[in-house]
Amino acid sequence: MTTRTEERSRTVRDFQDNANTIADRVSELSQRAQRGLHAFQELNINEATIPDAFENVPKLISPRVHAWLDFAVTTYFLGIGTWFAIRGNKGAAIAAFVNAGMVAGVSLFTDYQGTGEKPISFKLHGTLDAVQAATATLGPVLHGFAGEREAMFFYGQAANEVAVIATTDWDQGTRYAERREAA
Repeated sequence: MTTRTEERSRTVRDFQDNANTIADRVSELSQRAQRGLHAFQELNINEATIPDAFENVPKLISPRVHAWLDFAVTTYFLGIGTWFAIRGNKGAAIAAFVNAGMVAGVSLFTDYQGTGEKPISFKLHGTLDAVQAATATLGPVLHGFAGEREAMFFYGQAANEVAVIATTDWDQGTRYAERREAA
């Protein structure tokens, strides 16, 4: 009987040790996150930071064309999400549907023409496009298919998104609003 009691005591001690280790790691991660947040705040990033980073790139895409591209990207992710679901790749399907939802959601609330009728300015949309590109890039890693062929659909779209961000005229919607106010 003492062996069972000893085994239970050892199990309880092991559990306590593991719980303490987990608590220490969570505390460490929390401290790192707080340091990272403070460093991020010092960067002084705002809604124009990402679009303005590409100010010297030729601007080939208008707000209207960008809206159609957003529709195309949403359709793309819905299509590949459905395809991945049918083929049984749950992680890739989820990642595709998350990206489709992000693009569609941001697009629905974007003021492409600068009328002030929707809550997301066109320039903020550009910054959110960068977030979506990062989500597409991280999707294969987070959903466990980074080493599979399906990951290329996400990496390719993320690269495409960066090109679209760089060549979109983010100030055009603002100029519409300025002209309307001047009239």
